[in-house]
Amino acid sequence: ATALVRLIKHDLQMALRADSAEQALVRLRTRLPVLRKEERLLRTLELQGDPVTPPVGSNRGEHKQRVVQRMVAYVHEHFHRPMSLSQVAAELGMNAAYLSDLFSTQLGMTFRDYLLEVRMARARQLLLTPHRRISEVACAVGYSSVDQFRHAFKHHAGVSPSQWQ
Repeated sequence: ATALVRLIKHDLQMALRADSAEQALVRLRTRLPVLRKEERLLRTLELQGDPVTPPVGSNRGEHKQRVVQRMVAYVHEHFHRPMSLSQVAAELGMNAAYLSDLFSTQLGMTFRDYLLEVRMARARQLLLTPHRRISEVACAVGYSSVDQFRHAFKHHAGVSPSQWQ
């Protein structure tokens, strides 16, 4: 009887390990596309240069690049607060429609999509911290509503924030 109990216990442990490994594989499969997207975004930004120290130059292309770099720097400094393109335009003393077109042309994505990418990248990092509440993460990445954050995160990452944790 003892040998049978040990055998059952061993079988249960192996089943739990297999189930845990399968769950980890599912989590990795959902995270992989998000991480690839983030890697492409980082490569694009590397090609654009350092947003804090723009290149020196006076031609039109360099001016556009400097403006976009200033926008990128602004997003990275203030993503934790509610933000709109109009606010950034006012901060830079420029027209929002012009900045929208310029940003999309230079980076290949809209300002709003870029802001979402930055926020979600930071949210994914914060959610990996044990025992961090989802409401804290939502606030830390610029969302005033936890429900809006959950919806945006699930749409972006393919899983809910709690599943990501």
